[in-house]
Amino acid sequence: MEYSVQELAERVDGRVEGDPLRRVEGLAPVASAGPADLTYVVGARYARYVAGSRAGAILVPTDLDVEPNGATLIRVSSPELAFSRLLEMFHPSAPSPPGVHATAVIGRDVRLGERVSVGPYAVLEDGVSIGPGSTIGAHVFVGRGARLGAEVRADPGCSIFEGAVLGDRVRLHGGARISSDGFGYTAGPEGPVKIRQVGRCVLEDDVEVGCNSTIDRGSLGDTVIGRGTKIDNLVHVGHNCRIGRNCFVVAQVGIAGSTVVGDDARLGGQVGIAGHLEIGAGASLGA
Repeated sequence: MEYSVQELAERVDGRVEGDPLRRVEGLAPVASAGPADLTYVVGARYARYVAGSRAGAILVPTDLDVEPNGATLIRVSSPELAFSRLLEMFHPSAPSPPGVHATAVIGRDVRLGERVSVGPYAVLEDGVSIGPGSTIGAHVFVGRGARLGAEVRADPGCSIFEGAVLGDRVRLHGGARISSDGFGYTAGPEGPVKIRQVGRCVLEDDVEVGCNSTIDRGSLGDTVIGRGTKIDNLVHVGHNCRIGRNCFVVAQVGIAGSTVVGDDARLGGQVGIAGHLEIGAGASLGA
């Protein structure tokens, strides 16, 4: 698979400086890119790498002053965003074949939309609903009454427990646990007494959850993860939390129950948040 620099520039609304007919066969880091590769730099801090690069084409910011060392430049407003779009061209995701594998276990009243793929040894309990174009990987468990939207992808080994609600284009990486039981107890005469957790866990459209992260269902109300929020690996979100839209939650963050996180917040790796607190919109918490 190869493209001309001009073809790539048109895909990312870029402006070519150099040879628009130069052929690009792959994408590579700036330090290892060769004459048939395209790479990118994000700003002045990395401009020094351009002069020493052997890359045939380089995505650079519109206003960056660089010496291209013979490379053809594609000037764009955001090289990182442009590069991510080109990655889809050179490395398209392999589609999962629609259909239900012979080893899958399908309960009663399960509703599957068009082009749904259910992998080996997956379990869909009674009353599950899965929207069109979704992919349920091998050994995925979907509990009773869970509702999944269109183009959801649950990678192998995920668990989506009873009553969970997932919007469109939600992505769960391997081992994620959604709508797990909240950690609710009260003191009794003979020790801790379990408080049954009967709320839901709601993941809105375009939410992504990393490997082995856990999001608890609400105790009475709902745990809600807002549209577009991205959660990294090994994150725990306690019951009744409400995380806003377009947030980033990085690895090993722990959020105790009933915490509210505003839209566009950034939680760095290993941040811990006590329960019943409110983190404002746009806040950044360091690792």
